[in-house]
Amino acid sequence: MLEENSISPDAIEYVVDERPLCSGMQFVLTDPAHPRLILKRGSHFLVLDQTGIIPGCNTLGYGYYRYDTRHISRWELTLDDVPPSLLAASVDDGYAGSFLYTNTETASLPQQTLMIQRDIVLSDLLWENFTIHNYHNQIAKFDLKFTFQSDFADMFEVRGLNRPERGKHMLPLKDKQGKSLFLAYRGVDNILVETEIKFVGLVPNVLNASDGEAIFNIELAPHQVIDMQFCISSRWEGKVPDLVHNHNSYWAARNAADSEFKSWSDNGCQILTADKLLDLTISGAMRDLYILRQPTPRGIGMAAGVPWYSTLFGRDSAITAWQVLPFIPQIGKECVDVLAAYQGKKDNDFTEENPGRIIHELRLGELARSMQIPHSPYYGSIDSTQLWLYLLCQYVDWSGDIETVERLWPNVESALNWLEGNLDSGYLAYQCRSPQGLPNQGWKDSNDCVMYDSGVLAKGPIALCEPQGYLYTCWLEIARLADSMGKFDLARHLSFLAGQLKQRFQNDFWMENDQFVALGLDGDGRQINVISSNPGHLLFTGILDKQKAELVASRLLSPELYSGWGVRTLSNQAKAYNPMSYHNGTVWPHDNAIIAQGMRKIGRVDGVHQILQSLLQVTKAEPEFRLPELICGFERHQADKPIDYPVACSPQAWASGTIFQLLTACLNLQADAANKTLRIVDPQLPSWLPEVSIKGLKVGAASLDLGFTHIGGMTACRVINKSGTVKVIMES
Repeated sequence: MLEENSISPDAIEYVVDERPLCSGMQFVLTDPAHPRLILKRGSHFLVLDQTGIIPGCNTLGYGYYRYDTRHISRWELTLDDVPPSLLAASVDDGYAGSFLYTNTETASLPQQTLMIQRDIVLSDLLWENFTIHNYHNQIAKFDLKFTFQSDFADMFEVRGLNRPERGKHMLPLKDKQGKSLFLAYRGVDNILVETEIKFVGLVPNVLNASDGEAIFNIELAPHQVIDMQFCISSRWEGKVPDLVHNHNSYWAARNAADSEFKSWSDNGCQILTADKLLDLTISGAMRDLYILRQPTPRGIGMAAGVPWYSTLFGRDSAITAWQVLPFIPQIGKECVDVLAAYQGKKDNDFTEENPGRIIHELRLGELARSMQIPHSPYYGSIDSTQLWLYLLCQYVDWSGDIETVERLWPNVESALNWLEGNLDSGYLAYQCRSPQGLPNQGWKDSNDCVMYDSGVLAKGPIALCEPQGYLYTCWLEIARLADSMGKFDLARHLSFLAGQLKQRFQNDFWMENDQFVALGLDGDGRQINVISSNPGHLLFTGILDKQKAELVASRLLSPELYSGWGVRTLSNQAKAYNPMSYHNGTVWPHDNAIIAQGMRKIGRVDGVHQILQSLLQVTKAEPEFRLPELICGFERHQADKPIDYPVACSPQAWASGTIFQLLTACLNLQADAANKTLRIVDPQLPSWLPEVSIKGLKVGAASLDLGFTHIGGMTACRVINKSGTVKVIMES
């Protein structure tokens, strides 16, 4: 939960800075694909260039951010006014990074005589430990200068939005002791936002506040080493968000951050396999899921991705939590709760809020606070509501936490009412009502992603295929849950609605000539007849009969849709196909994982293994063995490695959840915590993966250690250890 703690710096009275920032240059994002180094934890994240700095007046999105606000837009360092030369950089820990430099030649320094080590950690605050080692056999004298600046840009401005009126940028100030530099901005909503850079230990010889410069006159004897530290904090109206522990040094902050990550990861499953690449992918994804947990004023959910979508998203949180539920159940509980907390209460066309509707996106920056954008939160999602209900049911299956269900039952009823009340055409359909809302409101939400086979964009209201599948399965799952709670009338009603929907759907969405499911229905009820990946999401829901499901699965794995790296979002025969388009021909890992989950349900294990192996080869070519948000849809034979999509988020939540969902599809784990039972139904590891072990798998209050072995085309499972009461049933 978001906590705010007042801090008491010297009394500061700001005056407006009349100087135009960056010579009055407008906000523009010139190259969002530019290489970047990223650290994140909690509500703040850091986007650095490849040398580990934030260049001034950059148009590439670099900066230090908290809650959709760029608190530092320039963070540079020089030795005698010359930047150091980067030797190595690592951000593998996700929330902490290390950067190693040497000096270039200056008037007073021979080249490569100094070693500069920067260690940064995002704990509750940002801390940096800065070490300089003189390897020269003579005294080294030089000026070390840090330059800081902040434009306090809203994330939408960083991405290129320009508005007619901004708030007031304040003249930077320093404290009386010359230890702290203060940057500030008062928004159009009259909220004062501040950044403090506080130097600990070594104090600047010159702190030129108005220009954001901290200058240290350094003199080092041969082989002498010095350390200094500084801490960066951000404040809103004099309060530091999320401040639980105000550590007094980098090392205290680093130890606390490491300890908190270890505690969190130890609470989930420990997974080891016989494949080193898979192990690296799993451990990296576990770390990414930890840093992507996003605090809000009402609880913790999942940030969709860094840098552009580092905020709570409803659909992304629900899907990610479902993907990882067997292995990291705490994410499921957090997402169930936070999405309920932001559930719609009233009708509002600007934000597209309705009673019972689950949010699409929450923003906390100045533009959202002042209602210049509708994200306060914004509710324009046609599927977040049924995905939340489905997640709740899956969470109960694994946890047995009926108390949470009882507490949230009014939210469940409200969500069901919204769903049933929006079936005017017989299906869930969307038509954007907000002047600044999303024209498309499924998971593919770009402007050009819903088209006929001719390439012409479809007219709304639009009923996409996969939200109907989600609706079908969530009705059945809630009916099952209601039945277990003695709510028999509701269970019968929802089962009846689901049965009607299935029959209606197969008549209206099935394209007989193409032997495939239409992307959707347009406002006139006509089929949107393009061949896409969307019907793959129907496979896990059960809304298709067996024959139709088999036809869909086979076509998804055909060269028309399968690039060799995964299933593409659009057929390569479609007029709108573009392997570099965000939703019209690229490969999305989470899309493939959901398809694989469905293939497992209909018995197409070959598809599960094919998708797993393809995406694992993608990680082999990616930094830190991390699945990105998406890759380009070029054929695998066209290049020796996957082609990165230029503006993909990385890390990204449901891409991080992908590997766990694929593992679940292989093992086919089915929990029933209420009856203290785990079913393992015909587990099938691929032939190249002989062993998988899982330690600490939780079913209700019980915990299991399981070992899976692939021998002679068969996968065997053994229970290695068990604590608590749980029956393990293995079925072939």
